[in-house]
Amino acid sequence: MKKIVVNDTNVFIDLYEVGLLEEFFSLPWEVHTTDFVMLELQREGQHETVAKYKADKRLVVPVFEAKEMSEIGNLYQLNMNRTNLSLTDCSVWYYAKVNNYILLTGDRKLRTVSVYNGVEVHGVIYVFDALVESNMISRQVAVEKLQQLFVINPRLPKEEIDKRINLWKAEIVK
Repeated sequence: MKKIVVNDTNVFIDLYEVGLLEEFFSLPWEVHTTDFVMLELQREGQHETVAKYKADKRLVVPVFEAKEMSEIGNLYQLNMNRTNLSLTDCSVWYYAKVNNYILLTGDRKLRTVSVYNGVEVHGVIYVFDALVESNMISRQVAVEKLQQLFVINPRLPKEEIDKRINLWKAEIVK
């Protein structure tokens, strides 16, 4: 069975920034996101680049019915004060939850709420692992891109990044 993932904005941005979107969309995964995420891709080139994958039918962006929009709005209202989740966060959380898909996000609050509500959640490091395991990128490229990404996004878990970099460097030497 094909793995289905729902992408939050930050994962697209991180992969765009280090030039790995094409490799990401080449993984044997079905990639989904929401219109809310697409609207958040605002820096030059981000929206256009990700939208190409939608046009090529490599990215699924569902159209929510009124009932679904209402449920997303309710999630937002319920969590706005407690967790400070955005409407976009609630859209990907809802979509992953109701479809039993994997959520890809780097947002700690969204991760916490989603896991608490039974959603499988992973971040961009999981994507790097998959890219290396499927030979979409070499370990050397993974090390370089992960180091580059940490400079761009220092909120990523340094311990996990260092673990991967050390592992991949050791495997390169072998």
